[in-house]
Amino acid sequence: MNIKDGIKGAKFNLVRWLRNRIFTGIIIALPLIATIAGISWIVQLIDNNVLKILPRTINPNTYLGFNIPGLGLIISLFLFFILGLLASNFIGKSAIKAGEYLLTKVPVVSPVYNSLKQIINTVAKQKERAFRDVCLIEYPRKGLYAIGFITADLSGAPAEILPDGYVCVFVPTTPNPTSGFLLFIKEKDAKILDMTPEEGAKMIISGGMVSSSDNSDKNIKK
Repeated sequence: MNIKDGIKGAKFNLVRWLRNRIFTGIIIALPLIATIAGISWIVQLIDNNVLKILPRTINPNTYLGFNIPGLGLIISLFLFFILGLLASNFIGKSAIKAGEYLLTKVPVVSPVYNSLKQIINTVAKQKERAFRDVCLIEYPRKGLYAIGFITADLSGAPAEILPDGYVCVFVPTTPNPTSGFLLFIKEKDAKILDMTPEEGAKMIISGGMVSSSDNSDKNIKK
């Protein structure tokens, strides 16, 4: 190999090295940028809506001459705190129940409020049990498998029709796990994986590219 070929090879290696470093930097920066952008968007959205209904006479931004980022969020948290204090005593509970009673009498608002309240109360009570186990099920047809989350034992109207031993399984879509399908399957047909819900969610969002090192041996609990 002559000197010219050696210089050309060195340039190629340098370009490849620079390209790999840039690509690695992008991979590291993207989640951070997305997180900052998402938090900024949420804070700005709350600020705009809260400060919009706040009278100018008690709005600090009116006197300061500039906007304070996160002020609306702080005010919202303070109001939630006050609401929590009211709900912890007899008078506050009575007032909240009276307000809820009025909402149940409004034709269009009543079903929406009751449904949202039931969902929120269920999630709040279950907390960490919202996703009980990560499982592998045969779906959408025999020979194909999908990752799902066992959320609860089957109850309600479906439990009156189906035999005992069924569970509720939420099968999310990739790469957006907020949408998916609710399936009722026999508990014995769900293969429980040695994964936490967080690890399962990461694998789904990444399309299978990210998985826990603890699961590299693909162990499955029998």
